[in-house]
Amino acid sequence: MNIPNRKYLTLAFLFKWFIFAFIVLSGCMSSEQKDILQKAEVASLTYFKENYGIDVEFTNHKFIPADLSHTVSLTGYVKGNKDQEVFAMVDYDTYEVKTGSVPDHIKPLK
Repeated sequence: MNIPNRKYLTLAFLFKWFIFAFIVLSGCMSSEQKDILQKAEVASLTYFKENYGIDVEFTNHKFIPADLSHTVSLTGYVKGNKDQEVFAMVDYDTYEVKTGSVPDHIKPLK
């Protein structure tokens, strides 16, 4: 094997290794974050059921940087209709839903 091919193979291997490591590490949540997320989902499910009479399915989440607020945002949809998107912001110190959003045609129960 000549030198340029070895250099190319080494660079290709390192590139693939870094991509693999990035994917694996970025997909990992700490056990504390998993616990927070699970509790926030329960609080949000209860919020939507009690306030709007709907069941929802969450598909995504995002932790707001802790130096800004102790909040996690949850996005998803009304069960049975993926076109009806919902959104919740949950304070993970109190597990209180600070903001909840549903489609306009879904009216509050109270």
